[in-house]
Amino acid sequence: MQRVTSWLIDVTRPVLSPLVGSVIFRHLYFAAHLALVGIGAWAVASLVAGESLPVVWLILALVGLTLAKGLFNYLEHFLGHLVAFKALEILRVELYRRLVPQATEMKATSGDVLNRATKDIDRIEVFFAHTLPPAITAATIPLVTVLASLPFVGFQPVLVAAVGLVLSVGVVPVLGARTSMRVARKSAAQRGELTQHVTDSLQGMSEVTGYGHVTRRLQGQHAIDARLQATEAPRSRWSGAREVGAVLVDAGTVLAVALVGAAVGVEPVALAVFAVLVWALFSVTEGVRGFAAVLDDSMAAAERVYELTHARPAVSEPESPVAVPSGPLGVEFHGVTHSYSAGSTSVQDVTVRIAPGSHTCFIGTSGSGKSTALSLIARHHDPTAGHVSLGGVDLRELKLSDVRSAVLFVEQQATLFNGTVRSNLALAAPKAGDDEMHHALEVVSLDRELAERDGLDTEVGEGAQLLSGGQRQRLALARAVLLRPRVLLLDEYTSHLDDATASQVRHNVRAEFPGITLIESTHTPAGIADADQVIVLDNGIVRAAGTPDEVADSGPLSRLMARAAELPD
Repeated sequence: MQRVTSWLIDVTRPVLSPLVGSVIFRHLYFAAHLALVGIGAWAVASLVAGESLPVVWLILALVGLTLAKGLFNYLEHFLGHLVAFKALEILRVELYRRLVPQATEMKATSGDVLNRATKDIDRIEVFFAHTLPPAITAATIPLVTVLASLPFVGFQPVLVAAVGLVLSVGVVPVLGARTSMRVARKSAAQRGELTQHVTDSLQGMSEVTGYGHVTRRLQGQHAIDARLQATEAPRSRWSGAREVGAVLVDAGTVLAVALVGAAVGVEPVALAVFAVLVWALFSVTEGVRGFAAVLDDSMAAAERVYELTHARPAVSEPESPVAVPSGPLGVEFHGVTHSYSAGSTSVQDVTVRIAPGSHTCFIGTSGSGKSTALSLIARHHDPTAGHVSLGGVDLRELKLSDVRSAVLFVEQQATLFNGTVRSNLALAAPKAGDDEMHHALEVVSLDRELAERDGLDTEVGEGAQLLSGGQRQRLALARAVLLRPRVLLLDEYTSHLDDATASQVRHNVRAEFPGITLIESTHTPAGIADADQVIVLDNGIVRAAGTPDEVADSGPLSRLMARAAELPD
C-alpha cells in the first residue's frame, strides 16, 4: 500500500498545493465551531448560575462565528475537491497514456478496464479530498483544546478527555481494519468481474438472444452480485461495531469528565463548558472514522489502477531508436516464431520477403496464423523468436509512434463508435475537411451508398449496427486512407464484400497510394490474382510463396482450399 500511496502523490504532486489551504480552513472551521459551542455552554451555565450576560455582544459574536463557520466550511471543501478532481483528471490521463502500449492486450477484459478507468478512479477521490485535512485536524484541534483547558479545569478532567479522544482517533477507526481492507480488495475485483460480465452480455447481445442464453447470462450476473454481497457482510459487521464503539467512547468520555471534574471540585461553569467542548471535539475526530470507513475502498481501487498502469506492455520502446527509412517500405520475416501461450504456436519459423510497394496476400484457413503475421508487422507483439524488419530495420529498433504512423492495421472487427460517419472518420483525422472525407469514402467505394442516405451525417448506431458488415469494414479502411500510411495491413477486409467490390477497393487503394505496401490476409483465393505475391499459411507454417500463377496450382494451396471447403459454415 505504501508503494501505491507514493505513486498517487508523485503523479498528482503538481495539483496538491491547495490542500494546505483546505487544512487551514478546516482548522478555522472547527475553531469557530468550538467557539460557538463553548460560548453557548458558557451562556447557559452562567444563566443557571444567576449571572448576567452581555446579550447584544453575545448575539453579535454568535452570528459572526456562524457566518465565519459557514465560509470556512465552504472554502475547505472547495479546495479539497478542487485538488481531488484535478488529481482524478491527472490519474485518468496517466491511465490512458499507459494503456496505449497495452491496447492490443485489453480486448478480453474491456469491461474490467472500463471499471478501473471510471469507478475505481472515482473512488480514489476520498484519498485526496477527505484524508489529509481530517487526519491533521483530528490531532491538532483536540490537542490544543485540552491543553488550553488545563488551567481552568485541572489535570484529571483533561487526562480523562485525552484518553477518550485518543481512543476515538487511534482505536475505534481501526477496528477490523485488516478485514475491511481484505474485503475491499476482493469486492473491487468482484465489481470488475460484474462489469466485465455485463459488458460481455451487451457486446454479444445478438449472440446471447439468438442462442437463447438470456436466462443463463442473467443467472451468472445474479450469482456474481450474490458473491459480492456475501463478501461485503464482514465489513458491514465491523462498520456497525465501530459505530457502537464510537457512541460508547463519546458518551463515556463526556460522562467521565463530568464525574471526575465534580469529584476534584472544578468550578461548575468551567466544568460545564469543558464537558460540552469535549463532546464537540468528537465531531472533529469523527472525520477520521468517516474517511477510515471508505479509505479501504479508495486504496483497493488505487491498487487496481496502479496494477493496470504498471502492467508490462506487450512491446517496449527502444533505448536508442532508429529513424524509419524514407520511400516505399518493404517487410521481411527472419525466422519468425510466435506463441501467445505455452504450447500454442501461431506462426513457426517464417522467413518471407515482401517487396516495397507491392501487394501481398497471406492466405489460409481460420487459425493458420494470418492475423498473427499482420499483428507482428504492426508490432502489436514482438516475435517469440526471430525478428520482423521494416525497410530493412528491425521493428524493435524503431520508435512505436513512428511504426504506428508508417504502418496501419485495419482489423477484421474494427472498432466504430455510435455517432455519424463524419465523427468516426474524424477520430483518425480531426482536421480533415468534408472534401477529404468524401474522397476517402470514394477510395473505398462507399461514397455512393452513403449518398443515398445522409452522406457524412449518416448515423452508424451502437457498434455501427446501422451499417452492413461490408460498410463497416470499408468505413474503417476510409479512416486508414485519411492517415495515408506507407504500409497498409488488411485483415480479412473482403469477408463481407462481393468479389467485384473487393477488387475495385484494392485497385483504388493502389491508385491512391502508388508506393504503398499493401498486405492483406484472406481465407479465400478470390482476388489473389490482383496480388504480386501470395503466401500460403497452414498451422503457422509457410507452405508455399510466389506469384499468383506459381501458387494457384500448387499442392499446398489446393489441399488447403479442399480442407477449408470441408469445414462447416
